[in-house]
Amino acid sequence: MKVLSIGRLIYDINILMDTYPIEGSQNVTKELVNCSGGATNVTAYALAKWNFESFVSGVIGYDEIGNTMKKSMEENQVKTNYLETNYDIKTPVSYILFNKQNKMRTMIQTEISEFNIKKYEYDVAMDLVISDGSEYNASIHAFNKYRDSVTLLNAKDMSKNVYDFFKYAKYVVCDSKVAEAVTGLKMDFENPVSMVNVYKKIIEKFPHVQLILSMEDKGSIYSVNNEIKILSAMNSEVVDKTGSSDLFVAMIGYGIVNHYSLETTIRLATIAEDLSKKAIGETLSIPPLSDVIGFYESKFGKLQNPNGAFIGETQSSEQNVVPQ
Repeated sequence: MKVLSIGRLIYDINILMDTYPIEGSQNVTKELVNCSGGATNVTAYALAKWNFESFVSGVIGYDEIGNTMKKSMEENQVKTNYLETNYDIKTPVSYILFNKQNKMRTMIQTEISEFNIKKYEYDVAMDLVISDGSEYNASIHAFNKYRDSVTLLNAKDMSKNVYDFFKYAKYVVCDSKVAEAVTGLKMDFENPVSMVNVYKKIIEKFPHVQLILSMEDKGSIYSVNNEIKILSAMNSEVVDKTGSSDLFVAMIGYGIVNHYSLETTIRLATIAEDLSKKAIGETLSIPPLSDVIGFYESKFGKLQNPNGAFIGETQSSEQNVVPQ
């Protein structure tokens, strides 16, 4: 299976501190966790780790960070055929201050210049295309070129072009902030009906889309046979949840391409998302596929491919939601 991940590429420098520093103080730490970050890197790395032939399409600068990122991709079996080097920019970097005491993260990101992918004549047949919504021309081109493949939008940032992405993608994983912006409705996480109303309004706007509304700590909303359902999050102990929602998206793509049922796919994605929260570093915290499947099978029985049949469905934490 082949996958193309399109979007903005960022490098993360995680600085681990025993507590948040006082302004004006001097602090020393020996704990740094450096790795590629951002949604596109996470999906590309994850699917390469899960035995896809994984290609990345994005832009890096002509600098040491860019070279480090490219080398890391190649070491992690991410194919760089469509990786562009822009000689006029510096590779974007996120400096992340991680407070070990309360696990809070404070992020400072270097300014991201207005640059875009210029070469997107993709010449490899893809089974799956994932866009983070930041590269309009390249993403729309790929969604059109691979219209017979699985096209998946990771809608986590609101942009002026988000409506176009919704029009072209077959599958959309949408976070609550974007869902509220698209619909103009507020979500009350204590009121399932309000969440369902937001979901329904998006479907009314984009009836061709298979929508998964991801609410991270609260779970996800989806529909099967016109029945709207909520799958609760696992909510186990969290070390660092950065990048976990993007790992959820990667597993959604994995499950769809492997012909698992949507319900099975979302269960797998929820497990992958939860396991990734147990380590620091977006592309360092990707769990092995065997861990995800092993956890699934311990709860629901043997995972069967390709039809997604499994044992133990009654153990699900899903709720059927009937709108009022």
